[in-house]
Amino acid sequence: MNALFRLKQPVDRLLETTLVGLFFVLFACVIIQVFTRYVLNDPSIFTEETSRLAIIWLSLLGTAYACGRLEHMAYTMFPEKLKDGALLTHMRTVALVVLFFAVTVMCYGGGRLVLRALQFNQRSATLALPMGYIYLCIPISGLLIVFYQLLILKKPQQFRAADEVEVALEHIADEERKLASGEEN
Repeated sequence: MNALFRLKQPVDRLLETTLVGLFFVLFACVIIQVFTRYVLNDPSIFTEETSRLAIIWLSLLGTAYACGRLEHMAYTMFPEKLKDGALLTHMRTVALVVLFFAVTVMCYGGGRLVLRALQFNQRSATLALPMGYIYLCIPISGLLIVFYQLLILKKPQQFRAADEVEVALEHIADEERKLASGEEN
């Protein structure tokens, strides 16, 4: 299990890089579409489908990334009231539910969807890409979620949802220390 914890940071970095790349593709598609539609008066046909595929992959991989940072939870009132063992039990319970969903729906169901799409040679409308490759983001995201949930089940105390205010205050304090000591950025 320690090997899984050593993999967490490289997996996080790979996901971050992939998400930034997908966001750039989405951004570029929108710029190209606006330019070709309003400047050239001849809209590009590939950008609509490319941006749709990018946003599908971006949302599913982003969900997996959020699971690994405990940012997938929309509620905070209940966990904030729990302390120590009760909080760890709660985290493990939620991790088990998410793990069950990821294994059954995303990995198993998504895997079957990929195989079926490849078996019937389904293709996307404009780019003629095999739909199985497009659907592949479902089991990949499922496997990433399983990875993160196993880590949470093993050592939930190592996970803490990021508090953006706390991070910003720490950054300001670091900058003030650098200024006080005369260091340059």
